[in-house]
Formats: sequence, C-alpha cells, structure tokens
Amino acid sequence: MVGALRKRVEGLGLQDRLTIVEEDVLKAHLPQFDVCVANIPYGISSPLIAKLLFGKIKLCFRSATLLLQKEFAWRLMAKPGDSEFNRLAVNVGLVATVKFLMNVSKKDFVPCPKVDSSLVRIQQRSELPEIDMNEWLAFTRTCFSKRNKTLGAIFRQKKKILELSRKTPACATNFGVSEDDHEIDERDDMKETIGLEYEDVEDGLEVGHFKEKIIGILKTKGFDNKRPSKMSHQELLDLLHLFNQHGVLFNC
Repeated sequence: MVGALRKRVEGLGLQDRLTIVEEDVLKAHLPQFDVCVANIPYGISSPLIAKLLFGKIKLCFRSATLLLQKEFAWRLMAKPGDSEFNRLAVNVGLVATVKFLMNVSKKDFVPCPKVDSSLVRIQQRSELPEIDMNEWLAFTRTCFSKRNKTLGAIFRQKKKILELSRKTPACATNFGVSEDDHEIDERDDMKETIGLEYEDVEDGLEVGHFKEKIIGILKTKGFDNKRPSKMSHQELLDLLHLFNQHGVLFNC
C-alpha cells in the first residue's frame, strides 16, 4: 500500500506535499494535526480513540472520521439508559461528540468481511470540566465494573474497598473516628481469640471504617441506589466531586 501510494504521488508530482509515516499508530508519536480520516483495523478501535482523546500528549484537532465495526460504533454513541451504554461511551462523551455519518455494508469490501461497518465523526468539545482526567478514568473504571448493579452494591465489594483505601492519603484514613476504651479492648480481645497480629486487626478495623464512610457518602445524595448505566455525565461528575470532598481519591 505504501509503495503504491508513493508511486501515485510521484506520478502526480506531489511528493513534496505528502509525508508518509510507515509505523504502528499506537506506538508512533502523533504530531499535532487538524483532521484525521482513517479506515483502521477494528481490533485497535478502543486504544486508538483513547490515544486521540486521552493520550499523554494533548492533541487538538477539528475532527476524526473513523470507519468502525457497526456494533462498536453504536456502543460508542450510546446514551445513559441505552442497553449499550458503557464506560467507553461515558468517557468519550465527556470530552467529545460522536456523530453517525453512514453505514457501510460488508458487501462493499473485497474480500467480504464478517461484519458491517459504520462511519462516525468525533469532535472534541470546546469546554471541558475541570477535573483530573486520570482520576475520572479510574473513577469510571470502578463504577462501570458492574454497570448494571447499583453503586451501593459495587462499592460494598471488598476488593473495591481495599483498592480505594490504598489510594486514600494517610491523613484521610482516620475519617474523624476516634477509638474509645471499649473499641481498644474489643480489638485486643479479637487478637487473643483468633490469633491475629495487632497490625492485621488494626488494618481490618481501618478498612471497616473506610467502608462505612464510602457507603455514607453514597447515601447522602441518594447515589447508593443508582446504576451507572443510567447516570448522566453531570451525576457522575457530582459523585466524583462528593468523594473528593471527603478525601476519597481514585487515582494515586
């Protein structure tokens, strides 16, 4: 393909107006550009869109028109409440708009593939919320790990609680809960009864307090009964802000 392109450009005398980069797009350094038009291998759809919109180097472009697998394109354009609404759609929708342009039948290709395609145009939003994007991505990863469960059920999972507790600064892990003599005695009794080391019991109590804090935060605004798959961007942003106000972080 590259050889054919070079030959055609040279035949038209336009070789000084075109730069050809023959490289893996996921590994290549992308220069600033205005417009992207691409028919890509469908297996790199997610990582390529992530690189365009969330890469370490901020790219500012007018539009990216991509040919995608039809099912993937519809998931990308899904709205809250749609059965296809997912973490990809909520992340992309925060920073960009995705417009459907046309469907392309698999019969239009030779050889004929197994899937139909859709052409979409991605345009970056002019105004973005003032948040740490890495934290937002970590936050939605947690919320959409079980997108059809309630947030209360998701954040009650021991694994999620442990992950969050490790990311919370040491100054915030106390949660304003002070131990009285009864709690200290109870902890020592636990140590003697089940043979745990003091530090293990202490960590267990700490995580227990942290779990109570998380559930309390969710309940203050009625988030505990909400499902991520039905929440708007503003609701998710409000919840992240609420967590941050109480010292709970998602990205360390």
